[in-house]
Order: sequence, then C-alpha cells, then structure tokens
Amino acid sequence: MKGYLKNAIITLGVVLLLLSTTKPSKAETVTQSITLNPGWNAVFLEVQPESTAPAEVFAGVTGLQSVWTWNPRTSTVEFIQDPDTLVPEQPQWMVYYPGEPILSNLYAIQGERPYLIKLGGTENVTWTVAGEPAVPQIDWKANSFNFVGFHLAPGEEPLFGDFFSSSLAHNGQEIYILNHASGNWEKVTNPATTKMLRGEAFWIYCKGSSEFTGPLSVQLEQKSGLYYGKTLSEQDVILRNHSAAQKSVTLSLSALNNTVYYWVFDPANEVAGWTVFPLSLDLTIPAGESQKLRLGVKRAGLAGDTVYGANMTVTDAAGMQILVPVSVTGIIYSGLWVGDATITKVSQPANDADTPVKTGSEFSFRLIVHAEDSGTVRLLSQVIQMWQEGTWKPDPNDLGKLIVDEPGHFVLFADDSLISSYSGAAMRDGQLVGRRISAPAFPNLTAAQGVMDSSAGGLNPSNGNTLSVVVTLAANAPTNPFRHLYHPDHKLPEQYQLSRTITLTFRDKDPEGRPITGVPTLGWGSSEIGGIYKEDITGLHRDPLHIEGTFLLHKASNVGTLTQ
Repeated sequence: MKGYLKNAIITLGVVLLLLSTTKPSKAETVTQSITLNPGWNAVFLEVQPESTAPAEVFAGVTGLQSVWTWNPRTSTVEFIQDPDTLVPEQPQWMVYYPGEPILSNLYAIQGERPYLIKLGGTENVTWTVAGEPAVPQIDWKANSFNFVGFHLAPGEEPLFGDFFSSSLAHNGQEIYILNHASGNWEKVTNPATTKMLRGEAFWIYCKGSSEFTGPLSVQLEQKSGLYYGKTLSEQDVILRNHSAAQKSVTLSLSALNNTVYYWVFDPANEVAGWTVFPLSLDLTIPAGESQKLRLGVKRAGLAGDTVYGANMTVTDAAGMQILVPVSVTGIIYSGLWVGDATITKVSQPANDADTPVKTGSEFSFRLIVHAEDSGTVRLLSQVIQMWQEGTWKPDPNDLGKLIVDEPGHFVLFADDSLISSYSGAAMRDGQLVGRRISAPAFPNLTAAQGVMDSSAGGLNPSNGNTLSVVVTLAANAPTNPFRHLYHPDHKLPEQYQLSRTITLTFRDKDPEGRPITGVPTLGWGSSEIGGIYKEDITGLHRDPLHIEGTFLLHKASNVGTLTQ
C-alpha cells in the first residue's frame, strides 16, 4: 500500500512538472549610469533594459545623434579606424538614428553589449538605464579585433595587463581605447600601467578561440541568472579562477537572505546540510581551479504566486564585480496534498489515563487533503485524477479553421459517478485510465463531509495554524466495527455511532524537537508541509480515546478545484 502511494505521488509530481512552464522571473532591478561626452563614446551596458526599444532606452538623452553596435557574426576586423568613417551600409555594424527609421537597422538595445554613441552639443549628458543585471557572456570572433566590455568593480578597476595576463588568446595582443577628446581610437602602448574603466568598451585582438570573460568567471545552469520560479529548489554555481594566483572571492545578497541557502559539507567537523546564506560568504579558490556552490531556496513564508528578487554580487578583490540576478516565486498552497499520519501515542481509558502515552510501535495511515482556490480545505477518503478534453471554436479570421476555445486540463474529483464524464489521464496496458489514490482510514467520506475548519481561513502551513474536521461513522455504515450480521447485541444501531475529531496543527518539529521530515529540507513549507496529528474518538469506548502523532504531506497536484 505504501509503495502504491509513493508511486502515485511520484507520477502526479512528474505530470505537474511537465505541465509547469519554468521561465525566468523578474529579479531585482539595478540602475547603470553612464556619462556621455559630446562626440563619440564607447560604452559597455551591463544591465538588460526593461524595454529594449532604442527610443525608450535613450529617452531623455538630449543631443543623441546615433547609436552603433558591432555584429561579430559578419566579417573579421583586422584594423581599427576612426569612428567617423563608419557608415550604415557596412554589414559589421548596426545603427540607430533617432527619428530616422529608414536609415536605422538597430531595433533593440540589449544588455551585455558594447555600443558606440555619438552625442551632439557641448554638455555632458548622463545616460541612466534600469533593468536586471546581465551575466558575463562574450561571443568572441577568432583571429579578429573584438569590440567588448567587462564587469568591473567601480573605483577598483584593474590594469589591462593584469586583467588579460591569464588569457592566452588576449595577453600581449593589441588593445585600442577611444580618445573622447579627438574621437579617435588610440592603441594602449603600456597595458601594465593603463587602467581599465567600468562601463568602457574597447577593441582587443583575439588570437584563436576564446571564452574569456575575466580572471574570474561565473557559470550558471541557466546562463542569464539564478531563476528558481515555482518549482526549482536548487541550482549549482561554478566559480572559476582563471588567474595564476590564489583568488579570494566574496558573495553577498541584496535581499532574500532568509530564503536562499547553500550546501555545506565539512567531513572534518562532520557537518553536512543546508545553511542559510550569510550576509557575505568568503571563498578561496586556488589558481586555475574552480569551486562549485550549491544554492537552494526555501519558499516557506513567501506569498503565493509572488515573485521575489535579489542580486548576488560576486567580487574577487582584484577589480571584478559580477551581479547575478536571483528570483523565486512563492508557492500557491491550493491543490492536492498526499502523505501519511504516523501515530506514536494513544490514551488508555482502561487505566483511567486520559493523556496519550507512547506506544510500543508506530502506526501509519494515508492522508489526502485538497485545498480549493477559494480557500475551502477538505479531508478526502479518495481522489481521482482524469483528463478534461479541450473545446474548439471557429476561427473568426478563417471560418474554415478551428482554434482552441478552452485547452484540455487535468481534473480532480472524489465521486466515482463522475468517472464516465472524463478521459483517462495515463496509459495502462494500452488503455487510458484515471489515477486513484485512497485513504482507507477514512472510508466513504464524501467531499461535503470532509470540509475542514481552518484557523487561517484556508491552507496556510505557518507554525500554529490548524485544520480540523469531525468525521461521523454511522451505526449502519459497512465499516463500523460494531456492525455484525449475527451477534444479537449488534442489532441496535443507535448505540454504536462513532465520532472522530481530527486536528492537524502545522509545525516544523515534533514535540521532541525533531524535524517533521526527519532531516531539514528545502521543500519544507512549500512542497512539503506537516505537523502534529491529533484525533479524539467517541463511541468506540465508554470514555473518549485520544491519539497523537505527526503528519507529513507532499504536493501532488496544482489543480485547485475539486470537481463535484
């Protein structure tokens, strides 16, 4: 029976994951300000603008004449020229002229890109761009000059020579920076003494292939950030030291300090587990090596369907500063929850003991709880998952074509009479069938009878909140333990009705202080919830019986409506 439950939960969980669309959620917004001088400016944009339309990105920049960006997918650049000689017809450049859509072929301003900006007038202008941080990624063109920029710490920028010393493709190669006074490219004659500038773009030659983004690089499972969405619990971050010396790296979070965790494994001190991410985390990475960091999120306490964002700042005390966007979405508790109650204490009325005492062994039985989108919570004796076929309608633009009116979706119900109204949800022996999960400890409990009272007005697993329900077992119920076809004393049904008052109190630990899950997990409070189980039984003995234990539920489906 337990094996069937586990298989059912896993199957439903897989379906849920397949149906969920995990897409990047909005992280915390940052602002980059760049001072533009009259004439030509070579700038590097580190943030992804909220709107990519050039007219919106450069709104408020007075005197803007043109914006250029290099397209590395075209021909190689073998020499550097005066920016005034650039013309829109050259395929390696895309350009935006304000108010001149016919002459423009640059339609989007993207982060992690360098730009040449020409400004008219005689006064400096501050260009301010708000958006998510862009993670370092450079598409180097081999054996060519490349127009690039890097992520540098403001006020602590490194020297060109130190920055490129660890890269075989760039160390000792020609570098050109823009002279704002003359508007010409000038070769860096002494990289060992010339300082780089944050927000600056320049030309550097790439000899052969390269993936270099700096002496320190950050590699993510999702290239653009740490986006956890509604389903992901953990991701790996790889920090790589490309330099020839040991590197001290510091990571810090702008927010979510009580939501983001990292995995600690210290065999020397016998420490292993998830630890809340500190205000700052210091790491030491040997020369030429990397370190993997497991980062996870706990959604407990986060508002349902709300996106929480932060930025993780990674610095190396050698001039690099990389901002990694982080976001996580709070879980909605409506849906199907399946798990077990484990009884560890029972009262002994025969000994005049009203307080439950510890049992010699544990006893477990299944629990099924469904929370409606409306807030109604039910204890169920069974649940069936099936498929509602979608509906179609004529396309108003093409009457000979049908389009989806309502897409197909999974349904949950507890009444067997509804089975014929839906299609199967899984294949078994070549046939589509529904999925059924049963809780034998609560036989013949209808959806109406299982409605629970909630101290929080719905399913909210915060510590101290409760769910309760009174389950009545009629004397003539087939599962009433006093019902007997032969013994004459069992033919008085009015004397043998049973009543069970069930209370679920949400807690993260049992009365002995141990985690309900056995070990701390990231899913606690979101995909796993539980606490203290109590039940008072009357009618089975002349005195009420009291039982206690713990319960643990797992999210099995996001369907927030129980069809009736």
